[in-house]
Amino acid sequence: MNCPHCGKPIPPGSRRDRVYCSNNCSALASYYRRKNGVPAPPRWQHPALDSASPALRAAAELATQLGGANGWSRSTVRCAIDGLTLVLDSRPDSERVTLTEIRARTPRHSSAPRVAEVLAGLGMLEDDTVPAIRSWIDRRAGELPQGFTAAVRDWLLVLLDGSARSRPRSHTTIYVYFAEVRPLIGRWSASRGHIREVTTEDIRAGLDHLSGHPLRTAISAVRSLFRFAKKHGLIFANPAPAPEG
Repeated sequence: MNCPHCGKPIPPGSRRDRVYCSNNCSALASYYRRKNGVPAPPRWQHPALDSASPALRAAAELATQLGGANGWSRSTVRCAIDGLTLVLDSRPDSERVTLTEIRARTPRHSSAPRVAEVLAGLGMLEDDTVPAIRSWIDRRAGELPQGFTAAVRDWLLVLLDGSARSRPRSHTTIYVYFAEVRPLIGRWSASRGHIREVTTEDIRAGLDHLSGHPLRTAISAVRSLFRFAKKHGLIFANPAPAPEG
């Protein structure tokens, strides 16, 4: 493509919306247009705005609208539409796009969050990512001895999600409870191969060195774990000490 003012080739690697070879040619062309009363040429538009794909065309239009409403630069809008083109081109209009695919296929310059924002606005985004705390639960529970892994993982997930009779607990509570039971399980596993083999004496021995607030927190965590285990048939009897009345 050549500069319409001087006829020189447009420098290689230039933006697709570049018309003139230099700012000087752009200024001169603008000056002569105004002098001769010639209207400015139409502004460059992304090809996706005229795409044959209804989904891509709608996404490009929404990206343009979001850019105007949120103060995105023209470059940001253009790059967001580039990313939308990559993930929507040749895709059936009714098919949703996963967040994992967006992150994998969208180039860094296109901004995956912008692409996801546009697709979410169209109802085409599917969030298939695993929340960080779920990955943390799987990882930390998997580090425990085999006879305790499944029970602790399921317990922490019930704390996270809640159940028919209990509300979800905060992430902080989950982290604290696990931190309290992990060293106890380390001690129990030296002589116990499964959570059902833990006795009241084992629990008391593990708590003997604690006092004050750390003791109360550890007791709450242990009671919560074994209450869960008893309710779900993982143990025959609850060995955790009952609350003092």
